[in-house]
Amino acid sequence: MAFATETAQKSPARQRLQLGASFAVRLLILILPIIFASCATSSLQTARRTANIVSWTGPKTLGTRPVKRLGKLGPFRRQFVKPDPPSDRTEQVLRSYGIHEQYAKSPAQTIQELQTLSEERPTLEKFHALAELAFVQGQWARITGKTDQASQMFSTALLSSYRFLFDPHLNITRNAYDPQFRSIADIYNKSLEELLRILDEQGDLGPGKVVHLKSLDREIVFSVEIPGRWRSEKVEKFVFANDHRAIGMTNMHRTYGLGVPLIGVRERTSELTMEEHYPPGLTMSLTAFLDLNCILGQPHQEAAIQGKLMLLDPLEQNLVALRDRSVPLESDITTPMAYYMDDPLLQTNVLATFALLNANFAQQYQGIYMLEPFDPNKIPVVMVHGLWSSPVTWLQMFNDLRADRDIHEHYQFWFCLYPTGQPFWESARQVREDLANLDEKLAVQHPGYRRKGMILVGHSMGGLVSRMLTIHSRNDLWTILSDHPIESFEGDNATLNRLHSTFHFDPVPNVDRVITIGTPHRGSSFASQTTRWLGDKLITLPKTIANDYTKIALTNKKLMKDNSPLIVATSLDSLSPKNPLFSQLLIAEGGRGVEYHNIVGNLEKQPFVNRITSQPPGDGVVSLASARVPYAKSEIEINEEHSRLHQNPHAVVEVRRILLADLEKRINRVRIADQPSPLEPSFIRR
Repeated sequence: MAFATETAQKSPARQRLQLGASFAVRLLILILPIIFASCATSSLQTARRTANIVSWTGPKTLGTRPVKRLGKLGPFRRQFVKPDPPSDRTEQVLRSYGIHEQYAKSPAQTIQELQTLSEERPTLEKFHALAELAFVQGQWARITGKTDQASQMFSTALLSSYRFLFDPHLNITRNAYDPQFRSIADIYNKSLEELLRILDEQGDLGPGKVVHLKSLDREIVFSVEIPGRWRSEKVEKFVFANDHRAIGMTNMHRTYGLGVPLIGVRERTSELTMEEHYPPGLTMSLTAFLDLNCILGQPHQEAAIQGKLMLLDPLEQNLVALRDRSVPLESDITTPMAYYMDDPLLQTNVLATFALLNANFAQQYQGIYMLEPFDPNKIPVVMVHGLWSSPVTWLQMFNDLRADRDIHEHYQFWFCLYPTGQPFWESARQVREDLANLDEKLAVQHPGYRRKGMILVGHSMGGLVSRMLTIHSRNDLWTILSDHPIESFEGDNATLNRLHSTFHFDPVPNVDRVITIGTPHRGSSFASQTTRWLGDKLITLPKTIANDYTKIALTNKKLMKDNSPLIVATSLDSLSPKNPLFSQLLIAEGGRGVEYHNIVGNLEKQPFVNRITSQPPGDGVVSLASARVPYAKSEIEINEEHSRLHQNPHAVVEVRRILLADLEKRINRVRIADQPSPLEPSFIRR
């Protein structure tokens, strides 16, 4: 979770000691496993080992839990477990043709006769009864270890349910209000899922595969494809979403229709890679849908039924055009994300802790990450985490925002990862460079691409970084340090150039909106003497900051007016209310057309420690006085503590409102210009 520090700006020494000790305790709890692991260096392997140790200390709060499935039955258990009996309506169909008693003695023969009756005179009732019984017998064959028989029964159930749903000769009698309609959709989904499980076990589930199945009387042949934006990605494995239950996510985003929700795990190319801006082990939401090209409603034929198994991205395509109809897909976009979080390195705060304590470690992996393929036609929303945090902290909001189809169709989410132990102005410089490098790379990969806009969302210290990405520094920040131009300073040229770019910069081009959440715009008195002392002992900064900047400040002491920003040791020091940069950031000129929006926390009931130390109102960490800004176009207060402020449903609703308002403004701009308008979102069409 993001962690920024804030208390009253004029706090007594006892208050500083108490809050500093609180920070020390929290930090030491995470440091102990590192000490226990006897790590000498901060490597990703060490971080993983530490995360495994930390994960043992408490229950899992984020990720997935397995859903129990009935396993194979041995000879003894078969005496006590029997197949499910037919439903009342299926029993009625069996009685209508005088085969209800036969089913109890010979299910296979009964299903074969029902298959013949369905071919001679197709009706919805027969197809449903055939699909139901075939599925039940397929389940029984599966758990008794008869895989070939199970495959045949599931194939029969799948074909019968498909004909129930799409045979044009049955359109007149098909009734979407009949419970039987949802029942047959479930049979289609479950039969297809069981067949996919068998194929997966046999290694036949994957793009490019050609599958041969046999029902009672027909052969089914289909290819496996991943169309759309994931088509060029290699999938390491497929996992069934129904085998897992997401935990730690407040909202489950599912849709109901036809298909089998899958979790596609992208093939790992390395532990962490910036080459494609995907984190390792990234998961994708997919829905398996089987389309069959059989001649429906015609007499039985000997030729094999041809088909295509499409592994569709439900975020990109939630409907399938089939038989002059739009068929909604069954989907689950939350469980795949939660499955990705099953990695202890992501579940725990270890990655954020390593990035806080050792900036050299974090610099290996800093940059802009994507969880979905890049789309040159969508507006980037860059999520900037705060102190002692990582991109993981945004997944709650990301889960809810991308579930809104209007937002998903027009925006793409990028996640910033940076060392949080260094001063926030140094982080702003690095993020600025990362965004510029990414723009250059995308322009090469996508000829003609030019980013048309961007929205920044920053939590806690990430809000300060976002603010610094969108202002004109002019010479105002540098004059806080010195009245002399940097050209008159002595020192290493590379260091002086880096220093110049840190305090002299233009806004990141084409940023339209900035949303800050729980940001200490006026600093944080929680960065007290005790806390900062602890940070100095534990946090390791890159050599360029810890040594080179200090050397510049000492060498040019006579030219310096205020050298405190150069000799700042850590991000905790940079958050001190005495930092002279805060006053300038509040009045700095923003980029052309940039709108600022602010979300602040104001707990109705302050924490016990805050009450007894008479701290001002706020989110328990950041006071209202520090969180509010005069230049915000909109500002709301939410009753939530600091670390969960950006995950609160009201915060998500506010960010959604801002994004939709931005989208409406863009579309109105296109209308005024009398240009071809893109597909309008549903909230405007309505």
